Amino acid sequence: MILVDFNQEPIKSMLMQAFHSQSLSFLEQQPKPDPQYTCEQVADILNVDVDTVRSYLKLPAGHRRHLAHVQTSDSARGNRIRLSAVQDWQERNNATQVVLEEAQLIVSHRRPARRNKAA
Repeated sequence: MILVDFNQEPIKSMLMQAFHSQSLSFLEQQPKPDPQYTCEQVADILNVDVDTVRSYLKLPAGHRRHLAHVQTSDSARGNRIRLSAVQDWQERNNATQVVLEEAQLIVSHRRPARRNKAA
């Protein structure tokens, strides 16, 4: 009996390409993640004070400046604001300004303090 060694590389490459295209189409159909930000990060994004953002969270739901949030713990430190809520808030309140995209919302630095604190 003669054994023939088949070259399986073309078959492997064809299967990998099919798997890759199927996985990409599957992932495109899935909902996109909605990142959550702290009040401090949202204050940096909106260029306002942290207390202003916290006051927006306390407004009634029908108010124009209300900022929807998610309560992740019992304390006020657990308030998280979704990216979609920040973008909706910007559309409602800053119609003349540019609405920021997700790639521009990377908070990598802290803004310097506006007031000099007494030592």
